[in-house]
Amino acid sequence: MAAKNTNAEKAETPNAKKIDLDSLNLDAKVTIKNLAGWKVTFARIHDGVGDIVIEKNGQQRLSRNEVQAQINGGNRLFCGTDGQGSHATLYIEDEATRRLVGFEDEENKQVIFSEDVVKKLFALKDAEFERQLAQQIVTRAEKYALIETIKKLGLNDYRKIVFATNYTGYKI
Repeated sequence: MAAKNTNAEKAETPNAKKIDLDSLNLDAKVTIKNLAGWKVTFARIHDGVGDIVIEKNGQQRLSRNEVQAQINGGNRLFCGTDGQGSHATLYIEDEATRRLVGFEDEENKQVIFSEDVVKKLFALKDAEFERQLAQQIVTRAEKYALIETIKKLGLNDYRKIVFATNYTGYKI
């Protein structure tokens, strides 16, 4: 039996479990992760009245109905830069829900910030690094997370770090 693939950037194995989107319980709660280095707040749409607050780098459990309502309402924290979840500030950790809202399918994974993205960027040559950085690190949250990840991983490539700090506007 093949090992379970936990890296969101790699394609699924051919034996991947099929998800029946029609039988999903929309009242079930799923974990939403805040990728930003600050607290995010937004108004509830479906599950009552009030605001939802997710702390810096924290997580919150929301019903699939609420997540779907937020995305259908165009909440950019979920929808990202393209409406399909790319470069989103909030990440839905449940694969079935990501598929339900159209952020993923069997071939295409959601484009989201991770430590692996930073490691791959820093493995590139300088010119390619500069070109790819502007394509893969787009939002303010990603720029902040890039600098924090460089510190966390202890990366030590002076030219790339200087370029990253100039590009993001954040200092190390």
